[in-house]
Amino acid sequence: MADSVRERLERRNEERLAAIEKRKADKESNEQPTETTDYFETTFAKEKGAIEDLLSKRASLIEPGNKMHATEFFESLTDKCQKLQKFVSDSAMFLPSRQIKVSQDILKALQQEINEKREEYMPKKKFTFKARKKEQKQDRCPLYNRKTILRDFKGLTAQTLTMMPEQVKSQDVTLRGLHNCNIIVYGAPSALLMNKLTDCTVLCGPVSGAVFIEDCSTCNFVFPCHQLRVHSTTDSNFYLHVTSRAIVEDCSNVGFAPFNWKYEALESDFQIAGLSPLENNWSLVNDFNWLKTDEPSPNWFVIPEDQRKDKWIL
Repeated sequence: MADSVRERLERRNEERLAAIEKRKADKESNEQPTETTDYFETTFAKEKGAIEDLLSKRASLIEPGNKMHATEFFESLTDKCQKLQKFVSDSAMFLPSRQIKVSQDILKALQQEINEKREEYMPKKKFTFKARKKEQKQDRCPLYNRKTILRDFKGLTAQTLTMMPEQVKSQDVTLRGLHNCNIIVYGAPSALLMNKLTDCTVLCGPVSGAVFIEDCSTCNFVFPCHQLRVHSTTDSNFYLHVTSRAIVEDCSNVGFAPFNWKYEALESDFQIAGLSPLENNWSLVNDFNWLKTDEPSPNWFVIPEDQRKDKWIL
């Protein structure tokens, strides 16, 4: 009887030891040396090279004359840069500070090159402001001249500016050098570019591509979009619907809340823009100036619910 008990105990002990060894072997086989500088350098160089290779082959990859194809191509490159930036941020805990800085500088230069090549295919000068002639007596619509469709506003102060869907027509919209203005853009632009806005409120329908914002301050931005890039902007609030992760750089005191503007054709404009009303990553923000993974960035914040604006009457 005692021998039988002893045998059972020994067998259980052998089974326990075997199970421990198996778990140990499985763990070792699944472990990857991802938290080393060698792995980082190899992976970073590989991903960077892939982006540069696509950029160098752009002439053969972009369908001539197809602006939408060009937009998608350059946005895919920006997405790859964003993912590589996240890789750098995630690796910051074990990398030397100098290596982080060098990697960051490389990514900035690469993104700048992407932006420059984008300009070659989609130059902003096509959307520059054109003054309308004074003789508009036969034009029945007071908002715009039907013969000269305007898709940008610039250099204006203390005005309420409106673009209608007939003006937008899935094209780029540019707002530049505006002060103390309220801007309403109905429809679904392909891109929205904003530069040097102060004390402005911008309401815009769904943007099928990217929104680029630079050198703005004390503004309210309210729009849905596929991608958002914000540079050198301060003391501003974003009521956002975005299907990717927003990116901020050289920004301070910028707040984020969910998109909450409604108008009659909003649902159909979401469809035109190809955006899902159910997919909103408004609170997922990448700050390119903040590499710490264990602390939130001090440059942006989530607007408390009791401080959010819930009505937009301009």
